Amino acid sequence: MHGRVKVRTTEEEKARKEKERQEKLKVFEHAMQKIQQKRKDAEYDKDLLDLTGKVLSSNPDIYTLWNIRREILKIFKKNNETEELPQQYDAELHLTEYCLKTNPKSYGAWHQREWVLTTRNDPDWQKELSLCNMYLKLDERNFHTWDYRRFVVSKCNPSLKDEFDFTTDKLYDNFSNYSAWHYRSKILVALYPDLEGGRPIEDIHHKQELKIVQSAAFTDPDDTSAWFYQRWLLGAVKTTTKVVVYVVTPVKITIAFNKYVEHKYVGSKIRIFCNNNLVKGEWFSCTKNQFDVLWILKHDTVITENDVIKMEYDMEDGNIQTILSVKLNTNTYVGKNEISFERKYSKPVVEELTTQLLACRQLLAMEPDNKWTLLTTTVFLHCIDAKQNHKEVIKNLHTLKTIDKLRAGYYDDLLTKWSIEDQLSMDYVNDSDCFKIMFKDKITSLPHLQYYSYCETVDLSNQNLTSNILPSLIILQHCKKLSLENNKLKTLSNLPNLNLEVINLKGNTELAQEVELFKKKCNYTVIY
Repeated sequence: MHGRVKVRTTEEEKARKEKERQEKLKVFEHAMQKIQQKRKDAEYDKDLLDLTGKVLSSNPDIYTLWNIRREILKIFKKNNETEELPQQYDAELHLTEYCLKTNPKSYGAWHQREWVLTTRNDPDWQKELSLCNMYLKLDERNFHTWDYRRFVVSKCNPSLKDEFDFTTDKLYDNFSNYSAWHYRSKILVALYPDLEGGRPIEDIHHKQELKIVQSAAFTDPDDTSAWFYQRWLLGAVKTTTKVVVYVVTPVKITIAFNKYVEHKYVGSKIRIFCNNNLVKGEWFSCTKNQFDVLWILKHDTVITENDVIKMEYDMEDGNIQTILSVKLNTNTYVGKNEISFERKYSKPVVEELTTQLLACRQLLAMEPDNKWTLLTTTVFLHCIDAKQNHKEVIKNLHTLKTIDKLRAGYYDDLLTKWSIEDQLSMDYVNDSDCFKIMFKDKITSLPHLQYYSYCETVDLSNQNLTSNILPSLIILQHCKKLSLENNKLKTLSNLPNLNLEVINLKGNTELAQEVELFKKKCNYTVIY
């Protein structure tokens, strides 16, 4: 029996660990009490700096202690203790480095390091870049380190090409690296912009990135990071602000844009003429926000049934676009622009997308239930030719709802958005002032509603709309007849004040108690 190591029983081990924990807790509580007392007594000295440092070395996630240390260093700086200050900053950096070895994902330690380097007069940014390299060797996916690297790069401005190559090396080490893909996207746009075509990325590099991300996605089809980067690449296209429709009535003028614009943009870019006379007034947001897709102009111009109404728009390319109007009824004029939701890729990029679409179809033949491959196939089809491929796109989205039930809501939103875009191209070639869903799938949201802001009749019956969509109806500034029959409305509290004549709420059974009170408040007919 002599000379043998005694093995502690489980209960003995638990008791020993609990005793150690209690001892550490006593030390911690004593230190925190002393720290708080010294802070209360305004004793911001080196002793307090040492105390907080000891506690943080064990637990670097106590934000209050980092704040106290910043307060102390600020006081040292204010008291002109300049001789010791560089050494204090160095010590602070050493402390954060020690803490990051304990917890490389400590928000407090990373933030403290940033503060020190932006506060001192002699930061060594190259050293910080090397520190990032070291930590990314230990954990290439630590997003704290990637965030810190972006901070350092913004200060020392190293070669963007070197940073881009760095992300390439990290991705080839491990394709499943969201942070590396994200960092790469920021550098790609800055390093290779399309200066001639005005696109976010130069064609040759856009095409090359699509090849790289396809290789990553096909290496591990179940890894999501490459697929997300691919979706970002597909969205990196040239977009321009456009007027989509304007309406002139004796009371007000509304103008809808394809994207959000601010007040000064409308005031400086838009001019409405009635019989060649400029219509004057003050534009204001439909939702009373700084940015909006629909802007309203109250005016005093007399509008009659025989006027000539036109709009001039200063486009981004420097040209002036004139949109003539047609008379919708006695004193209402509507001017529609040509619309298109087609993504304007360059020819080389479209060729690459077509090639990758074929590869996706081949992969699907082997793995028909791979949701990422099917989704990418669907997105490729939509990007290459949304109109021609619309039926296959809709079919694929229904399949995705079946095999990926957790994201069914996302696919419903895509069904809604892409179906409405398909319908809009047809609605804008006729003179009807009515908006009605013409496809089978029930919509769950109201994308592009500003395109229908001119309509006097809006039929949203028999859909899957909830009360969450009600605030967005403020865009329907010219609507007289609104049907929300057979939806999933639970309350009318968010319904905006519109100049309606009739609203149909039948079939929304949960509104029963609210409707009677609602009728009393309205000055229009409520059908229920």
